[in-house]
Amino acid sequence: MSLITSLNRISTGGYTVGGTVPKDTSDGFINGLRFDDEFNPNSYQVDLFPGLSDLIENNIELGDKSSEDKYLTTSIDDWDNDVFDGWGFFYLYDVASQKYYFPILNPINSDDGVLTTQTFVVFGRTFTITHGYPVQGIFKFDISVNDNDSFRFGAYGDMGSDGDQVESALQENYTLNNNELTLYYRKDAENNDNREIMYSYFIPKVISENTGIPTTTNYTNDDYMSMFSKPVTQGLIVYLSKTNDVKNWVLYDIGALSGLASNTYIYNLYLTSIKNNTKQTEDKLYDRFNYKKALTNYKVKI
Repeated sequence: MSLITSLNRISTGGYTVGGTVPKDTSDGFINGLRFDDEFNPNSYQVDLFPGLSDLIENNIELGDKSSEDKYLTTSIDDWDNDVFDGWGFFYLYDVASQKYYFPILNPINSDDGVLTTQTFVVFGRTFTITHGYPVQGIFKFDISVNDNDSFRFGAYGDMGSDGDQVESALQENYTLNNNELTLYYRKDAENNDNREIMYSYFIPKVISENTGIPTTTNYTNDDYMSMFSKPVTQGLIVYLSKTNDVKNWVLYDIGALSGLASNTYIYNLYLTSIKNNTKQTEDKLYDRFNYKKALTNYKVKI
């Protein structure tokens, strides 16, 4: 089966990357299950987790964790500029059993360009997660599983927008290995704030699963937000970016773009080839140039 895979880029490739972030990811207990917190997910089950089982003790799997760490999870405290007020609590959800598992990411807050791969055994399955900041301001999860059964990946918490959020569903068409695909992604922002923004990109690894919006996202009346993927098999790649739309870097990371320097080279090669075979003006040649197709297929077509 042909899969979409990450090339594990740790350079910008000439593309826009995320804004500056403090490394403030932390481990803490799941809200409402081990201590009193301002946000208890159980109070918002219908609003934030539609279609999922109740987020209660009996529906949380221990997996390969020690018993005292069953409710321990990983979240992002703030990300500076009040992008978050404690958001993440990242989890895997087994579709067959309808149970949650909260992997503990370790180490966390590594330098840009340092990615960590961990293996988690839960639900009778083995998940492999590569995580970290490949470049500035982009946190990445690359999730694989050792079977063909379905799972979801999700996150929730306080977005820090104080109930004044603006949501945008975005998309970008691209070509990968002769497959015409669409990158569906989101922008969640504080109204009238040009820094308090998160862009999120969820890419199922199975090509046929890249149809339609890949996530369910809901807010409460204030700024509590839950986001989880549709059921996927084989794996999922997730990118979270602070402030900036990094769609081109995301496509670069999965091999759909080669880098800005190569883009210029491809156009010049195309133009030269056409000029050698036609008498049309350069302006008309430019009009005929299918820029996106040339960038993604890396072929000169006359």
